[in-house]
Amino acid sequence: MSPAYPNLGGYFNGYAEPIMFSAPKAQRSRRKSAPGLDHIKHRRTSVMKLIQSARVRQPAILAAVNQRADLTLGCRKGNRECVYPEPTPPKGSVKDSSAHSQQESPTSSRGDDDDDENGQDGFLTPIMDEDEEETESAAMQSSIPTIPLPSSASATSLSFNHGPIDSGKGPDGDVHFYLNYYRDNITHYHYSVVNDSDKFFQEILTGLVFQDEGLLYAVVGFAAYHHTLQNPIGEIKDFLHFYNRSVTLLLGFLKRKERHTDLTLLTILQLATIEEYLGDWVNLMGHQKAALEVLTELYTPQTIMQNPVGRMILTWYTRFDVFTGIMGSSETMLPQEWFTAYVDYYETRAAENPTELSYKIEGCSGRLRMISMEMSLLFGRGARQKVTEEEYTAEHCRLYNALHEWKSSWDPALENPEFLVTDLPMDGTTGTDRVFQPLTPGLLFRPPFFASTILTCEWNSIALMHGSQGATEPSSETMEKLRKHAYVVCEIIEAVETWPLSPAGSLIIMQPCLGIAALFIHQEEAYRFWIRKKFALLERMGYISPRTMRLRMAELFRDGSCLRWWLPNDEGFTPMLQSIRAFADERNATAVSTQSENLRQIRSVFSRMDIRRTTSHGQGQLSGGVNTMLLE
Repeated sequence: MSPAYPNLGGYFNGYAEPIMFSAPKAQRSRRKSAPGLDHIKHRRTSVMKLIQSARVRQPAILAAVNQRADLTLGCRKGNRECVYPEPTPPKGSVKDSSAHSQQESPTSSRGDDDDDENGQDGFLTPIMDEDEEETESAAMQSSIPTIPLPSSASATSLSFNHGPIDSGKGPDGDVHFYLNYYRDNITHYHYSVVNDSDKFFQEILTGLVFQDEGLLYAVVGFAAYHHTLQNPIGEIKDFLHFYNRSVTLLLGFLKRKERHTDLTLLTILQLATIEEYLGDWVNLMGHQKAALEVLTELYTPQTIMQNPVGRMILTWYTRFDVFTGIMGSSETMLPQEWFTAYVDYYETRAAENPTELSYKIEGCSGRLRMISMEMSLLFGRGARQKVTEEEYTAEHCRLYNALHEWKSSWDPALENPEFLVTDLPMDGTTGTDRVFQPLTPGLLFRPPFFASTILTCEWNSIALMHGSQGATEPSSETMEKLRKHAYVVCEIIEAVETWPLSPAGSLIIMQPCLGIAALFIHQEEAYRFWIRKKFALLERMGYISPRTMRLRMAELFRDGSCLRWWLPNDEGFTPMLQSIRAFADERNATAVSTQSENLRQIRSVFSRMDIRRTTSHGQGQLSGGVNTMLLE
């Protein structure tokens, strides 16, 4: 049977029908040592094909990126002076001499020599297919000593056997600049990770990048993307060549059929994160599937929890898995035992260390993610008619109880009143001037309790998703409860935006919550405009809304201008944002039309949806009650 409101989540990300993934046939963990070389070869070939689906394939965009070859990774010949990014150069300018370029750049490989010979120095080249000429080969052995990992990573047992950084002089100027920018400005919130007690993103990952070129350029590309957005004269080529080079190096490594490592997996996950920011959901899902192949090859549910790298890999991947699953009414690809292992680990640590706040936060976050995973399974099975109405109703009720038990069983330590934020700058506005009140009691906490604010926001949005997917149409009382959940989400977002001490990236992690809440708030103009301003703000922060999502919002608000930009007169719609939008839209359109082999496993990812307006108030309705879209 199907829920009363099929695939509500599909509205948000443009999934008109459930996403059909080819997950492993046996829903159980794989051993780290898979039997047989043929099996390993098959899995590596499969991963490479999945990565190839995320290539840069737009000649027009590539031409724009290649327009100024002397401003890519460095001017290795011609004695040209480079200033990158403009007008203010990064710390440590790129070398302008060709005499020692191969020794000075950590990014060089044998493929660079070919570029020099062909007179294409610095150009961003398209990534070749498996049967095309390989332009990137094995990286030269590094002559620099391995940068030691922070003490928090001492428990890891990583196998670094590919892609060491070239050169004995360390990173060139722009790479060094962007790594510093990453450390100073990027947080775990930018990755939609609630907590990072091991300081993985700030310390461990920034050490691991020097073990692998592909990972280095993926991380640098992510930092360059955020920096470019803040640069008034930034251009898409300022970061795109880093992304392209990372994919090129990753494909080259996979072609050589070397053993996958944590670095392979981290590179794939970082590339997927970039694609999420670009609104490039088709390619993101290709990388997600590749990550699943590598993750289940390297780990079991037990071994992945043994070191901080494995734990963050699981957090990172399951966030993608649950997000794409619940939004697309499809089942998660990773079996439940992985989610259970995560929760068990942190609940055990919390019991052994009752005063350690981070263990409580991780356990609480893990349990909410597991409930979301179970919701994804139910919605996916219901959409595919795999359960009876009675079975669906029973599981839906169980999940309702689990959600509310999760909230009621919070450890009081997670809501320490001494850390509540009780005053916010109002910027000359009064409470009556605001659509949502940012100081609703008990919602906004200062660090280290800021995670409680995020978890409360996520819980309310998940309750919205759950309540909208009942087997029967909701009563007016139920609808009012759902609307209250939506209002809490909006109040939290308003508070986080207003508070000047909110951590960097904290609005990004709440973006999915906003998208769901937008479907349930009143449709008066003031509320609509508030939602539109928040989507505009998120895009200015780099989180691009896919065209399909903009189209659905335009339909919901009955205003076609949303398709171009959220605010009147293109307010805040910078040339840089316009370029990114065009790039992402072109990638999605090209992927949908050309990647038929990969998309065969995805049913109508971006197919047409419709709003049925059936009330005298003119509000979009779904099955006679919910202000959202009826998916065809």
